[in-house]
Amino acid sequence: MRLFFLIFCFVFFYSCKSEKKETKAIEAPNNSFVINDEVEGNLYFEIILEVLVTKDDKFHLFYKDLNDTEYSSERVVERIVKGSENLQTIVFSIPEEVIPNGLRLDVGVNFSQEPIFLKNLKIRYDKKEFYFNDGKFEQLFRPNKFISYDSLDQIIFTQSIDGIYDPNFVSINLEDIVFSMID
Repeated sequence: MRLFFLIFCFVFFYSCKSEKKETKAIEAPNNSFVINDEVEGNLYFEIILEVLVTKDDKFHLFYKDLNDTEYSSERVVERIVKGSENLQTIVFSIPEEVIPNGLRLDVGVNFSQEPIFLKNLKIRYDKKEFYFNDGKFEQLFRPNKFISYDSLDQIIFTQSIDGIYDPNFVSINLEDIVFSMID
């Protein structure tokens, strides 16, 4: 009887574990979120760029959380970018305990950088992704004076002004987007 009970418990727990969890897309305004079961679900935010950068450079992602009012060198992720004639994916991982409500994307330190093609920018949390396409990038990110952005062709032109070079995009408040991804 004891053996029968143990076998029953084993089969019961095994069948519960092997049930496939049903995943459905989250409805957000304008159907903005996508559930992607092919990616590993991480409980931290990732900012993912698909870009064409032809010369070696260095990109930075500054982030603010709910307690921050300004961007700081203490809250930055840096990525070395190798120049290429092909699209490349650049991933910025924000520390796990941070819920970003603002982002500043610095698109390089190379004064002689060629125009950059920005194919896509997305935020990922767990298996939820928010794509900044269909005009959302232009609505949610603002270029500074060192950038001319052609939204039709998605081309970033950088320039120095009076010997100063600091091309970046600053987001508006992203609180609604990130909290919708966490829920």
